[in-house]
Amino acid sequence: MTAARSVRAASAGAVAVVLPRAAWACAVCTGQDDAAVSLAILKGTALLSLLPLALIGGLVWFLRRRAREIESARGAFREQESPR
Repeated sequence: MTAARSVRAASAGAVAVVLPRAAWACAVCTGQDDAAVSLAILKGTALLSLLPLALIGGLVWFLRRRAREIESARGAFREQESPR
């Protein structure tokens, strides 16, 4: 960390200690106690929490389906190869 960044970080920390109310508000909600803002943050949190699970589930589903297709094709190929 450079000296300038250290000074900025120390200054931000000092402001947060001296003026805790200024540091209390997040960048999105700006400290408002509004039901609509709370609901929007809750919905965003739910979306961002469930999205990775859905992507992983979709990948697992795709890989299982693809493995079954390959196994089915391999079985059909073996039937063609076997002498009758």
